Amino acid sequence: MSLGILVSGASGTIGQSLIEEVGADSRFAILGTATSERFFEPDLNADAIIDFSHPRLLERTLDYALRHRLPLVTGTTGLPGLLDERLQEAARSIAICQAANFSIGLNLMLRLAAESARALGDDFDIEVLEMHHRRKIDSPSGTALALARSLACARGLVTHEALVHDRSRHRIPRSRGELGVGVLRGGDVAGEHTVYFLGEGERLELTHRATDRRIFARGALLAALRLQDQSPGLVEFSDLVLGQTAK
Repeated sequence: MSLGILVSGASGTIGQSLIEEVGADSRFAILGTATSERFFEPDLNADAIIDFSHPRLLERTLDYALRHRLPLVTGTTGLPGLLDERLQEAARSIAICQAANFSIGLNLMLRLAAESARALGDDFDIEVLEMHHRRKIDSPSGTALALARSLACARGLVTHEALVHDRSRHRIPRSRGELGVGVLRGGDVAGEHTVYFLGEGERLELTHRATDRRIFARGALLAALRLQDQSPGLVEFSDLVLGQTAK
């Protein structure tokens, strides 16, 4: 039997990719879609909701998921603090997988980057560079910020204190506690992220390049499938697809 999926943000790039992927995968069936103009029907017999939308639509989608006790997969980024708190609260009642990036390769990179940061120590400076298509609005990307948080945690840094986005205003040498994040926008780049570990006489670079946005749709569908066996709670995508690691 197919897993019944509701797609929130169906008119967006990832939403359209989800619809295409489901059409080619008999394990899933789309039972309803939601956009800013049209929301889900009240009583759809679905198994999970996948959301790639914007904060206002995610709010309505979260209410729907709670009313119908449906697992929720969301890749919506740039959430205001109150909505993020609502997701945390909702996870007491339903299983939620919230991630900035649903690429399996990128999530493995998150783990490798954190492990590298711990192993190399503060003799190596860390810089993150991300590149996306010209239409992307949020900057830095949610994925770049997730990388920064993971790296800061591995180094024992406070993320918001360590992050540096613009050095043009500061005519002082780089400090050991900085964690730089640079942004490039242009063309049709699906997503590229590089973490640089810069030491004396050597450097290590970890790079992930997405060449097809359908990888994010496939990852989200896999998350929806795996959430069926999960108890209520906030589940990390990397734990769902790569297994849990010691925190």
